[in-house]
Amino acid sequence: MSKKEQIRLTVSADKVSVPIYVGNNIYSYVKTIVSLKEYSKVGVLMDKNVAYHWGESIRKVLGKNAVYIIVPAGEENKTLTAAGNILASMLKHGFDRKSLLINFGGGMICDLGGFAASTYMRGITFVNVPTTLLAQTDAAIGGKTGVDFNGFKNMVGSFAHPKAIICDSLLLSTLPEREFRSGFAEVIKHALVADKKLFYTLAKENFGAMDEDKLAEILLQSCSIKCSVVSKDANERGLRKILNFGHTIGHAIEMLSHDTKKPLLHGEAISIGMIAEARLSLLSGLISKEDFKKIEDIIAKADLPSRISKSYKSKIYAKMMGDKKNERSVIKWVLLKGIGKAVIDEEQSEKLINKAIEYILI
Repeated sequence: MSKKEQIRLTVSADKVSVPIYVGNNIYSYVKTIVSLKEYSKVGVLMDKNVAYHWGESIRKVLGKNAVYIIVPAGEENKTLTAAGNILASMLKHGFDRKSLLINFGGGMICDLGGFAASTYMRGITFVNVPTTLLAQTDAAIGGKTGVDFNGFKNMVGSFAHPKAIICDSLLLSTLPEREFRSGFAEVIKHALVADKKLFYTLAKENFGAMDEDKLAEILLQSCSIKCSVVSKDANERGLRKILNFGHTIGHAIEMLSHDTKKPLLHGEAISIGMIAEARLSLLSGLISKEDFKKIEDIIAKADLPSRISKSYKSKIYAKMMGDKKNERSVIKWVLLKGIGKAVIDEEQSEKLINKAIEYILI
């Protein structure tokens, strides 16, 4: 497949226009998408897992003159300390304001690398090459960067857009099955909040045996939804909040799971969060029992988790109260008003919230 640009994220108010390339075996086109000769230094940020699978290949593309920065894998390493180590490495290798950082990895690397690039010397150019389904459909797109802080997800960060995004389905070939399936949580979320037709397309699919063409089509649709929403509200003042569906409870569960021996992947936590927040939508009278059942069915069909241990019960509400989306200690919810339609800034009673949480406990 050619490197032809498939989508473009344009935010007129911020004078931002980011080309997004979608295809198979196109990551090597980074050399022509971004003219490397224009930059004083080129750095590549990868975690150890991605470096193991793709390090040699990317070195063949970019050559020995690039600076390769390797960090530990896992969300638990998305910290200010890690960002500081990346900044120190760039400083050590003489990066200046005309340097480029290529974030080659999953959502953690795109978030962490974007944050480091956006703060180094008040901001240098960066490119995202997402290597997971979750990052290709969500995390790499939209200009959100950040790190986790004091047990809260993405508590420190910035809005900064990459120069380009390269979504290469070939890079998904080395993903463990669990990581691959986790990415479908964000695809399902996009359908639930903005595209009823995509939801029913997904409901008919065999997530475990999707052919390359169908996966590329769904990837393109999911990216397009994210771009459409962000283009209208880059800094999350209104419409963009719909993309947080499932994330209020989901983020709380995700961060709590990191204190256990079985931490959840982001998509797994979000799938549980979507069930809980869809349940809250049902309890609030916003969606029907039939629609709620369809949401449960698609989560099960994607082989994503929908329940969490009851040991979390006393901790979830407290963790949610520290969520950055809250206003004046009041949780602002994104709820569903039918499949394909979301409403924002909903306030709910503690009683209903706890009922929704109890539903996901086993």
